This record gives sequence, C-alpha cells and structure tokens, in this order.
Amino acid sequence: MGVQTDQPAGQTRTRKSAATREKIMAAATELMVERRGTGFQLVEVSERCGMSKGSLYYYFADKGALVQAVFNRALEDLVADIEAIVAQAPSARAAILGLVEAVSRAMRPASPLTLALAHGIWDVEHEVLPHVKEHLERIIAILEAQLERAKGEGIVRADTRCHFVAVAVIGAFAITEYADSGTDDAEDTEAFVHGVLDMIFHGIGVEA
Repeated sequence: MGVQTDQPAGQTRTRKSAATREKIMAAATELMVERRGTGFQLVEVSERCGMSKGSLYYYFADKGALVQAVFNRALEDLVADIEAIVAQAPSARAAILGLVEAVSRAMRPASPLTLALAHGIWDVEHEVLPHVKEHLERIIAILEAQLERAKGEGIVRADTRCHFVAVAVIGAFAITEYADSGTDDAEDTEAFVHGVLDMIFHGIGVEA
C-alpha cells in the first residue's frame, strides 16, 4: 500500500492564506516606501496583488489594520534580530555594536519602520503608536542592560545614566527621516553608526 503524501486540505488552505497575507503586506510595504508614507489606497494594494479589493478585506479589515501589521512585523523582526545578536555577543562592546548596527539597518531612511516613526502613525484608523512604543521600549531596555554590562567591563563610566543614553541612541536613528542625514549610502550608514558609538563611549564634553 502506497504512503499517503497529500497534506490535509485545512493545512493547505492555511499555508495559502498565510502566503496571501504576506503578499499583501509586501505590496503595502512597497507602496509605503514609494510614497514615503501611508498615502496609498487599498485598491492599489489589491491591484498589485492581482486580487479584488473585497478579497483583500478577508485578510485585513481596513487600511489601518494592514499598516499596523506592516509596522508590527518590522518591529518584531528587529527585536528578534537584536535579541539574537546580544545573546551571542562575547562582550558588552560587541553587543552594543551589533545592536546599533541592527537598528541602523532597520531604520534606514524610507524603511517601513522609519516611516512608522516619522509619518505613518497619524493618518491611519488604528492606533499604531502604542505598538511601536512597546517594541521600542524593549529595544531601549536591551541597550540599557548592555550599557550597564559595559560598566562592569570598565568601558562606560560608573555614573552614566544608561536609560537616558539608550533613549538618546535609539532616538538618533528614529529621526533620520527628518534629519536628512544621508544614511542611504552604505559607507555613510557605517560612519553614522560609529559616530553614535563614539558618542556612547567618549561623549562630547571637554574635561576641566
């Protein structure tokens, strides 16, 4: 008797549904990057996906739900990336470097995450900001913990207020869309990252 290889119909439908959802989110992300914000219509998303607008509503109730899903995915991926980097880092310096580089990649100008912070959170029906805030607080907490770890390694001053530093560092990347820092180029991005790290470890003050 032959081995049955067909997957149950329910599993097949689930995979197809997940693939369609990913396709919709990818199309929305493309439009957000092109428009540098959330100024697009759901009909444009459905056209790119080759599906009817009515079919799209099966996966996302409205534009706000779709935008929120795109932003959440970008943040979840970033947090997972950072947690993996920090878990494998042999030192606080390596962890901080890896974390800052990961944030730089995720918050490059015109990325979904940068658009969420700079433009997209105000013109959608759903309240996106609390979800953004929750994930950013997690990233800030991880960086703060590594800065405290760096104190023990003797590379950060004992009197450093690590929470304030972590907020300032993440904030530096969050405003790149407004600041026009020119970080689209890979070389400029690396220079920006190391500039931020230089600020962390050396500061800007002149000793008396």
